Amino acid sequence: MDERWTTVTVAADAARPHDEAVQWLATRAATGIERVHVIGVDPAAEARVGPDGVRVADAVAAAVRRVLPAAEVEVRRHAGPFAAALVDESDDGDLLVIGTFRSRRGSTAGGDPARVAARAAVPTVVVPEGPHPIEGDVVLAVEEPVDARAEGIACGEARRLHRRVTLVRAWEMPVLTRSGLTDFAEDPMRWRTRNAELLARVTAELSTRHPDVRFRPLLVEGHPGQAIASHTRRASLVVLVQGHVRVSSGSVLHDVLRSAVSPVCVVPGAAGAGTVDDPARAVRG
Repeated sequence: MDERWTTVTVAADAARPHDEAVQWLATRAATGIERVHVIGVDPAAEARVGPDGVRVADAVAAAVRRVLPAAEVEVRRHAGPFAAALVDESDDGDLLVIGTFRSRRGSTAGGDPARVAARAAVPTVVVPEGPHPIEGDVVLAVEEPVDARAEGIACGEARRLHRRVTLVRAWEMPVLTRSGLTDFAEDPMRWRTRNAELLARVTAELSTRHPDVRFRPLLVEGHPGQAIASHTRRASLVVLVQGHVRVSSGSVLHDVLRSAVSPVCVVPGAAGAGTVDDPARAVRG
């Protein structure tokens, strides 16, 4: 089932990576977004922008109203850790959108969008600074079983954009055994075959469930984070599940978000989201 996002949470930051988030929302003007919550910091610490000295959150809200004139836009300001505020506020919506910089530090997630995306209870779209690649395939990182929500988002975007879904299965040889010793007896071809069979099963299942969507299976050997990120150069959207956060060789989610050049949608796992310490105090305004 395609996912419909009616209430969207977007963050405001004086460093202006939120511009990318607003531009991404503009591409979804006709998709049924009804409400947008703009999250800002405590007014006492909030910067002002522009010749009129408008507060950052108010400037972002005005920009959202221009690109989504039919949506109800509300500014919500918080004191306390901004990343925690975003996770807390996103519970009140369907989607969280974060802008981030690839080439320098800074994002509307307190410098670490992966930390927020890994804990949010709703899908989180992280939009890197431009220029973005041309809108190619929707990329879905494949695990088994397939997460139903991630599947729905990927296929829904493919229908909306009239694109294929590239199913990326990235694999690497296991380095350690349970004893902690390198297993030289492991057969690389057998390991590759297992992953190829998994990808074939998933492709067949999704093709049956979504006969109107074209699927392109892609088996890649290498570190999953690097392999997935390398395929964002020709993607319109990359869809990951929070379960990608940890693998034997490190954080896939961090690696993808650090290098991605297209928007990345991180979908909560079926078990639910985690929590962030020190929830922020909300100040409506």
